[in-house]
Amino acid sequence: MDELLIKFPDNKAQSFECGKPVVILGANGAGKTRFGVKIEELNDVMFNSVSHIPEKLLVHRISAQKSLSINNSILVPDNESATRSLFYGSPDYHATKRGFRFGSQPATLLLNDYDKVLSLLFSKSNLQLEEAHLKDIESQRENQDRPEIITTVVEKATQIWNKLLPHRQIDLTGNGVHVIHQGSKYHGKEMSDGERVMLYMICQALVLPPKSLLIVDEPELHIHKAIVDNLWSLLEREREDCVFMYITHDLSFALSRNTDKYIWIKSYDGNTWDYEFINFNEFNDIPGELLAEIIGCRQQILFVEGTKDSYDTALYRILFPDYHIIPCGSCQNVIQYVKSKKVYEKLGTFTIKGLIDRDFRSEREMNALKEDSIFFLNVAEVENLFVVPELLDVMSRILFTEDGKSQEAKQNIATLYEQNKENQIAASVNQEIKFQLGLFDIGTKKYSVGEIKGFIDKRYSMENLQQIVEDTRHKFDSATSLKDILRVFNFKRLANDITGPYFGLKDKGEYPRRVLRALTGEHKSEIISAISGYLPDFGV
Repeated sequence: MDELLIKFPDNKAQSFECGKPVVILGANGAGKTRFGVKIEELNDVMFNSVSHIPEKLLVHRISAQKSLSINNSILVPDNESATRSLFYGSPDYHATKRGFRFGSQPATLLLNDYDKVLSLLFSKSNLQLEEAHLKDIESQRENQDRPEIITTVVEKATQIWNKLLPHRQIDLTGNGVHVIHQGSKYHGKEMSDGERVMLYMICQALVLPPKSLLIVDEPELHIHKAIVDNLWSLLEREREDCVFMYITHDLSFALSRNTDKYIWIKSYDGNTWDYEFINFNEFNDIPGELLAEIIGCRQQILFVEGTKDSYDTALYRILFPDYHIIPCGSCQNVIQYVKSKKVYEKLGTFTIKGLIDRDFRSEREMNALKEDSIFFLNVAEVENLFVVPELLDVMSRILFTEDGKSQEAKQNIATLYEQNKENQIAASVNQEIKFQLGLFDIGTKKYSVGEIKGFIDKRYSMENLQQIVEDTRHKFDSATSLKDILRVFNFKRLANDITGPYFGLKDKGEYPRRVLRALTGEHKSEIISAISGYLPDFGV
């Protein structure tokens, strides 16, 4: 397979195999777009000057800022003029890309080349048909077998479109653009933004000369998520003689490219870039999507439980604005990802912390986890933050409830606690024993079965187990105030459907939604003040 040697800033160079994509990642403002411009400038001799080098590398960059308008009619000039017009901005032999294609503003100019790429598509198709016709005439003259029927770029564009949108057939016959839907035909200028950008990208990829570098800034822009991955996969397979380089903010798209070639743009000071080539296969401890999100972030990172759509994630994003919140699902995932220190050492200076529920963990277990920068709320679980007494009083005023309803809600939580205390004690004992078992280690020396049983009997003697039960019961019996109760009470229904009715809210989950809504309005500081005493101190 052919390779392209691509020059990078700071006199670096890297070989890329044709047919294998490259992805550029980085935080907003890290200089990704200007990095793409610099690659184009360093590798395409036509960027700043006129060249007649026959084997020059074409770097064709499609910016995120582009016009998607299609004219009523498409002019089809000769193939050479159409080629120069698209790739260099003018059919003039003295045109440079910087001056003509980008109007001396390569990083910011709004590209307006839709008609040019369509002109080149039709011109190239006409040339392919003409060459095929001449070969056919030659074969008949020489009394040879006629050549196989060719597939023109127009036919390939049609095939790719119809694979992606079979319910909307594209019609590119007669050097025109039309779409057929449910028996009706409409002009290309009436297509949706998604349809127009899809055809635009298909044409741009198909008209590239072999061994070209195609740089696409925001390849997912305007294209439906259900289509975008398939679109670029089809184009990559069709143009395995080129290298596709994507500049993207979409993490799922970045990972869908199935490549080990990632470029991480860390920062840009206006003159130089701090960047690094990253191979995701070297980071096996954390999922690729998580790794991509980390390297695309400039803030401190806080791993939390839950999902992107959960209440706790929405709450944490408001409560901890200085952190980039990444939900990881389970508490075990949070612990695993925070402890993957070797990963972050490879990536450089990242501040990584974790925040998980206390659940039924003992102080000993929590202190051990804090040593690894894994912190805890001062309530048993995040749902309890919504029902701390200070917040109940605040929400009672915000929701204009009857006098005494906040106190009734507090009393109801205390009653539920007493009714469920024995189950809570049993669950807490179970958690502590599992933690103790996880610490049990007799080393690597060879022991007999009897000796091993002796170790177990000593470590988990009746007296030791009795002490665990007594300590746990004391912890729960000592919880008499609502603050203390919420510190040990694991009962997820408290916020969702137990508290709401006291505030006139009958729908399940309406109360936490009202809290989150109030946090985005005029009561934000009041609510944060009510909750702040239950939040961890990350400075410890």
